[in-house]
Amino acid sequence: MHLLHCSACLLGTLLPNIGVDGGTPAQAPAVKLVTVDLAAFGDEDPVPNGLFADGGRNFLAELDRLREIGRDPDVGAIRLEPGHSLDSARAQDVVRELKGIRDAGKKIVCFAETLDRGSLWFASLADLLMVPPSGEIELSAPSIEVLYMKDLLARVGVAYDVLHVGEFKTAYEDMARSTMSEPQRVELTALLKEQYESAVEAIARHREVAPSQVEQGFEQVLIAPTQALALGLIDAVGYEDEFDAKVEALIGAKPEMVAEYGDSAADELKKKFDNPLALFSLLTEALEPQEEALSDEPRIAIVYATGAIMSGKSSLGFGGQTMGADTIVAALDAARDDVQVKAVVLRINSPGGSALASDLIWRAVQRCRGAKPVIASMGGVAASGGYWIAMGCDRILAQPGTITGSIGVVAAVPNLSAVFDKIGVKVEVVGYGPHAEEMSVMRDGLSPLLRGKLETSMQELYAEFVAKAAAGRKLDAAKLESHARGRVWTGKAAKEIGLIDGFGGLREAITYACFLAKLDPTTTPIRELPKAPDFIEQLSEQFEQFASVRAPLTKLAEELGAGSVVEALAPFLDAHDGTSRARMLAILPYAWRMR
Repeated sequence: MHLLHCSACLLGTLLPNIGVDGGTPAQAPAVKLVTVDLAAFGDEDPVPNGLFADGGRNFLAELDRLREIGRDPDVGAIRLEPGHSLDSARAQDVVRELKGIRDAGKKIVCFAETLDRGSLWFASLADLLMVPPSGEIELSAPSIEVLYMKDLLARVGVAYDVLHVGEFKTAYEDMARSTMSEPQRVELTALLKEQYESAVEAIARHREVAPSQVEQGFEQVLIAPTQALALGLIDAVGYEDEFDAKVEALIGAKPEMVAEYGDSAADELKKKFDNPLALFSLLTEALEPQEEALSDEPRIAIVYATGAIMSGKSSLGFGGQTMGADTIVAALDAARDDVQVKAVVLRINSPGGSALASDLIWRAVQRCRGAKPVIASMGGVAASGGYWIAMGCDRILAQPGTITGSIGVVAAVPNLSAVFDKIGVKVEVVGYGPHAEEMSVMRDGLSPLLRGKLETSMQELYAEFVAKAAAGRKLDAAKLESHARGRVWTGKAAKEIGLIDGFGGLREAITYACFLAKLDPTTTPIRELPKAPDFIEQLSEQFEQFASVRAPLTKLAEELGAGSVVEALAPFLDAHDGTSRARMLAILPYAWRMR
């Protein structure tokens, strides 16, 4: 009996498509339909472990998952959920992977109740794109709103002295002016023009329609599904049950729905929470984190440089992520000292910040370059200080929609003397030594002497910025300076004037790093730095955020819909000396909020 059972098993192994009795064919495995929710494509930094971990993936891991889906022979199609908050550069990374899935012979389908310009960019790739009769497509052209607060501040007696080097270095002009300057308007118009034209071109190419048909959609702004169908922007109008039937016909079989493709780590974590005894081991892991286990094989390191640049350590709290020079310098040093790391990708998503902190990171890049290649990979924004830390790399890659450049310096000093007069506060200044009393800004604002000293120091800093950029880019300093002056460029324009080397996203940067290191990009492991904070570090940071003044104010302002006002007033919340060189900023002239 045992022998017969084994023989049957052997026959089933040798002939998997027929039954044991040689008759009825075995049932073929169901074709998988995998849900891909673009809202999950979030932060780029390594995902923390421990009790605060949400079981999610970082951006690179999500790109890897798309690539795995493309290679999986059991997957017949993906169902795209196009809701997202990606900048245009990272969106291009995702589009590239989605095209790879389609090139692998798999279908892309999408049912969306509503679509806007951003989500249509992705959804337009679908082989089947359906919207219900009551749905809507909103194609609004991109615009930027800037609040000018000089007159508001004047009502409470506050005035701002804003000094800048470069006519396009317009940061903080919203605090010192009542209306937009012409350089600001020219620059924003150029950026929005490129954003609009890129959206029209991409949607038209994906839908295989004329750009004029997409432009008709922008003219209508709010488009009914039947109108969108007539313009070729969608494939069908109908309800979700009708969509399911069309998907089944497209695939040729009833698919097996897969909502969480490849979430084994999240499943393991859920099992631990479901088992009371396993919670003890989870708590032990959180309180006693294990050191990163590194293999002896050659690898590539990614150093994530994310957020506004500042001195000290990086932080992530209610006010948003900041990039601390101490943290990034330590990460670059770790990559340099790791003998198995053969090349480094510096992944930058930053509008800039402290010029001093940017320069310290730049120096760490130079030290790292002395040991191995360093490739800059620009995300959505790598401007001003973000460009400073990139300009000394062996190669700079960006997407056409990346915001970069902004080579310039700005400083903003509030004058509170009128406020003090209104509320009855008298400022007395006592000094000893040359110009001691003239260094005070609380009594009368910037003195002529201090203004002159600041302007001289800023000119020196600007000259240093330009000289280092020219050396890094191997360009004549005078030629590079003509492209500096605080001017912001898209990646497309930056390539034309030599500020970057070529186009590509994070994946392309990794591939190029592997090429320089003579490694196989398909098998080379990656070390991600800085490492994610452990449980104790996360807990400590949460307490620090609650204890700060800015955190509750920022949180409250965001709840009230006035987060941009608090951000603009951020200098009031800083406890640093606004006249020191450490506070001179290489920062993007505006927050990039596109509607």
